[in-house]
Amino acid sequence: MRCTLTRRVYLAGILTAAAVGLTGCGLSGGVLTDAGTNVAAQPDLSEYLDLSALTEEAGEDGWNGYSTYTVTYGTFSTQMAALRASVRMLETSCVKAQYSTGTMRLVEVLVEKNQYITAGTPVALVSMETDELDLQELERKLLRLQQRYGEAQEEFQESQEKREALFARWDPQRSIDIIEYNQAQLDFEQTAASYEKQIAALQEQISDLKELAGQTEILAEQDGYVLEVPIRQKGETLENGAVIVKLAPADKICLEFTDMTQHYGYGNAVTLLVGDTRTAKSYDAMVVSAVGKTLSSQWDVNVSRLAGDYAIAELLGNGPFYVTGETNVMENVLLVPAEAVTVENQKYYVTVVREDGSLIRTQFIPGGSNTEYYWVFDGLKEGAQVMMP
Repeated sequence: MRCTLTRRVYLAGILTAAAVGLTGCGLSGGVLTDAGTNVAAQPDLSEYLDLSALTEEAGEDGWNGYSTYTVTYGTFSTQMAALRASVRMLETSCVKAQYSTGTMRLVEVLVEKNQYITAGTPVALVSMETDELDLQELERKLLRLQQRYGEAQEEFQESQEKREALFARWDPQRSIDIIEYNQAQLDFEQTAASYEKQIAALQEQISDLKELAGQTEILAEQDGYVLEVPIRQKGETLENGAVIVKLAPADKICLEFTDMTQHYGYGNAVTLLVGDTRTAKSYDAMVVSAVGKTLSSQWDVNVSRLAGDYAIAELLGNGPFYVTGETNVMENVLLVPAEAVTVENQKYYVTVVREDGSLIRTQFIPGGSNTEYYWVFDGLKEGAQVMMP
């Protein structure tokens, strides 16, 4: 919306004695008049004609040096007071010591409570003690199994060659021989699959045991915010499944705020302010009250959830958090600057500059106001020139 400001200067010489004689009477046609007021019951002229300015010196700071605003259509909205938001952890998870055999001992915990970590971050240093005899026994088993598999393959290949050499020349019998040959092939494929499965299992066990023997770190598997680090001593034995770190996964952390009057609905654009007032950073965000809440037994209709163009890592530890935005947005309404309006006895007035330069104090009915404007329900028309202080 554009404001048109016009500067007009009136010479003190136009204030004749006759004009001064208008004090309190409101005669029409003078420099100041109430003629044209057409809103509700017209109050006493003395209520809204203040001619004390006539005694001031003329000039830029006097009543006869002023700016005007052209009443025009624009967009009206109300800026809501900031509402406090808070972080909510929807789920938690744990980073654990996990191993199948041997003994794991803690060397050092590498993260702290309230720290934000990413997937792959080492959370602890450990040392692993494995039984070398177990590894050697597994390797011997694997070797024996591979040898038996190789022998079985050789025996099968020889038997198939013999079957093929003994195929009968008589067609009916030859067909039977071929069927038996193919069946033997199918049977051995099942045997081979069994050998290969056992070999793969032993190879995996050996690989895991070697990896465990060389393990020196426990890594985080996902991004998250460290909620708790259990107290442990250096050299302590970590049982399989022991919790090293408790955290909130990044995709399960959200911001929520309480809106008891329910000004903001789903999809409302808002601004998220992060940090102390003087240094707060702002982020564009949107209210997503319904997301994930209608299916929750803890659904609160007065609590709204946010989603925005921020990474949760930017926010954690950098609060406090506030949400602000515009509501009651109306398009194409007449606007009057709040500084041009005077309020007396719950009635609203502006001073209108007429085409001949005379002033008329006019009452209007506002539909609402914000810090900058009143929107006009009745009493003023588009294009009216309103005197600014």
